[in-house]
Amino acid sequence: MCAHKNIPSQENGIFEKTLIDVENGIYVERWSLSSQEVMIGKKWRIEKRRLYGGLSDGVDIITVNNGQLSFIVIPTRGMGIWKGEYQGIFLGWSSPVRNLVHPRHVNLEARSGLGWLDGFNEMIVRCGLSNFGAPGTDIITDNMGRKKEVMLTLHGKIANIPASIVRVKVGLRAPFKLEVEGTVYERSMFGSNLKLTSSVTTVLGSNSLTISDTVENLRGVPDEMQLLYHCNYGYPILEEGSRFVAPIEKLSPRDPIAAEGIEEFDLYGPPQSGYIEQVYFMKLLADKKGDTVVVLTNRNEDKAISLSYSVKELPCFTLWKNTSSLEDGYVTGLEPGTSFPNVKPFERKHGRIVVLKPGEKYRSTITMSVHLGKDDVRRALDRVEKIRKGVHPKIFRSPVEEFSSA
Repeated sequence: MCAHKNIPSQENGIFEKTLIDVENGIYVERWSLSSQEVMIGKKWRIEKRRLYGGLSDGVDIITVNNGQLSFIVIPTRGMGIWKGEYQGIFLGWSSPVRNLVHPRHVNLEARSGLGWLDGFNEMIVRCGLSNFGAPGTDIITDNMGRKKEVMLTLHGKIANIPASIVRVKVGLRAPFKLEVEGTVYERSMFGSNLKLTSSVTTVLGSNSLTISDTVENLRGVPDEMQLLYHCNYGYPILEEGSRFVAPIEKLSPRDPIAAEGIEEFDLYGPPQSGYIEQVYFMKLLADKKGDTVVVLTNRNEDKAISLSYSVKELPCFTLWKNTSSLEDGYVTGLEPGTSFPNVKPFERKHGRIVVLKPGEKYRSTITMSVHLGKDDVRRALDRVEKIRKGVHPKIFRSPVEEFSSA
């Protein structure tokens, strides 16, 4: 039941507030709603504000706190999620890029296509939509019908495009859902015209958040699409002795450097200065519905993160290990995607690029859950074992053509 005079009960049981709508000239700089105004649940709050100063100037953030789990959505950076907290446990990682960076300060073509890294500090950041993966070149047909070589930058553009529409929704009936919905366009004349509609939801008092995305091709011709969720975690989930657990069917190192660590691909060491990243490509098993789960647990198995999603939507999984010094970013990435983060022509060759017909939509959903206490972590690990069903993974000791261009 709603008690605030400005928050009337809705017929469908949902309160909705538009915070940004570029076409209709709507921009709300500061806004909040909480359990003090809406008499449902306890200690929850949604707050939207704008940052000022430095490279963060002009960045909009929306903090969602369901009473147990809190996280920060960044409409200005493609609806990514900066960082969070669950029952006092920090979620995310400590990047050398300390503060949020407005996209206008990110030159994607800098350092031979590695400029994306100048703004990289999110817990969950999308890669795509026209391309993601390593920088490289591709051949396109330009507006004059000529074949032309173009530069593809690291992980694409979507994380550096501000949302054009942002709405907040609050469920006034059980299970009392909190939702941030945003629309981001990746479009160009004589180029891709892709529309991302993203919904980030959580339920009051829960230990999880869910991202539900729809990518639509607005062009009059078929177009390619790639999407990867770069989910990044550092201390305290990541530490010496932490372990990655997943129902692996096949696994291959990306390159010779990763091959050197293949015997302990699922284990993590302490921060190490000069560490060179190790990346592993995987095909995962799933249950009868096509769903799978991966888990990152700390050494004592009393803190863990799990990601649940459908392998029908996100058939490729990448594990990024970057246990460098704390100053340089001690982090690991759990990365479900439509393909692997190789150069786009290689992924196209192997049939892993999604092609959308005019008006066609591609949907994907991923749920991140936090597990505290040995019993809760064990339940998460048991989910993996239930999907694995005793199957031993096929592990390649060196890069193979099926997975890697190295």
